[in-house]
Amino acid sequence: MTTKAPVTRPQHEIQELNLEFLDLLRRGGAPPPNFSLEAAVCQRIRCLTVAQVDTIAGTPCLLAGFTAIPPFAASRGVAEPLGAGLGTRPAETARMFAAGLMNYLWQTARQDRLLAALCMGPWPVAIDRLAGAGFRDIQASAAEAVDYLEARFCRHPRLWPDLVRAATAGNAELLAATRLSVVQLTLVARPPDGDNGAPGGRRWAGGHSRAR
Repeated sequence: MTTKAPVTRPQHEIQELNLEFLDLLRRGGAPPPNFSLEAAVCQRIRCLTVAQVDTIAGTPCLLAGFTAIPPFAASRGVAEPLGAGLGTRPAETARMFAAGLMNYLWQTARQDRLLAALCMGPWPVAIDRLAGAGFRDIQASAAEAVDYLEARFCRHPRLWPDLVRAATAGNAELLAATRLSVVQLTLVARPPDGDNGAPGGRRWAGGHSRAR
């Protein structure tokens, strides 16, 4: 008799963050925020059942990220917001989620580097920079984080459509393979445009992956 493996605390936290992000994608509005995903993919996500959304949220790594580490108080103006383009008055739910995600990544970078690599990508410079930030730095950064929020791997041509397909197919093997592909992308993807997340860099690879 096989038993289901217990859900660890990090897995539960990631699933909760994924659920919140998917809820943002499913919200209506004029126009709805797509967080750099294609509109057709977002529309398919909005048509999913609650159970199917839960299936996608169970992916064992974060589905939301940032295009860059939002600037700390001492470095405002260095990085340019390149993310969702929500305008000057983003929805409060999106702002709160982005701030919470920023704080979660900060704590993760300080406490568990392996988990941080799963959440942000395998870039020690970016993780070190975040781990070394102070509380006031993170508070200032979190206040602007929504301008940098996007769906991770949004530039990959197949990953998000494959997640939706796996959620609706009811095929356990397909679902497991799709989830594994997300983890693989997280751990092997390269920073975009040769950037490694250094403080002077404009881009941070936490939210990016390109097809190779």
